[in-house]
Amino acid sequence: MVITDPEVELMLRVQRDEPGAFAELVAAYWARVFGKFIRQVADRQEAEDLAQDVFLRLYRSRKRYRPRAKLATWVFFIARNVGRNALRRRRRKRLTSVGLPFDGEDFAGVGCATDERGAPSRPVERAELAHVVRGAVATLNRRQRRAVELQFDDHSYSEIATALAMSPKAAKSLLYRARNELRFALLTYAES
Repeated sequence: MVITDPEVELMLRVQRDEPGAFAELVAAYWARVFGKFIRQVADRQEAEDLAQDVFLRLYRSRKRYRPRAKLATWVFFIARNVGRNALRRRRRKRLTSVGLPFDGEDFAGVGCATDERGAPSRPVERAELAHVVRGAVATLNRRQRRAVELQFDDHSYSEIATALAMSPKAAKSLLYRARNELRFALLTYAES
């Protein structure tokens, strides 16, 4: 088979692990992939992280590449999936950093009036709820509390893992357990 598309040939060089080929691929597509994400998420750091994720996935799946279409089609297929996953994470995160909606059914007994963004609208109720949440966070063990604080500050699992000297998978598990404990504590408050 004769390859006439230089981009497909570049990807085949990456597939053969030729030195410098992957760097050429990144140089050829970085600006377009990064640009797609900067328009999508409007955050430079997150756009860079997402673009890096695309190239990491490309590199990991290089051996499975088959030159059936233009390389750009494959690159942007991966980028679309990475972007969709990022938007799903954002939607889940919007509930709150601890995974609890303030205006959902679980909080019917809290009696908090909310504005259109879901934030408590009255200062007294907001202060009371903040006090309850701080109290619930204070009941967590030291590592869980630190992980939750880092997540409130919008750190990624990788950053949290680094700060706590653990793997990202362990950090994710630690946060899962911490959120469950917080959920239980806050639901107990809502029911009282």
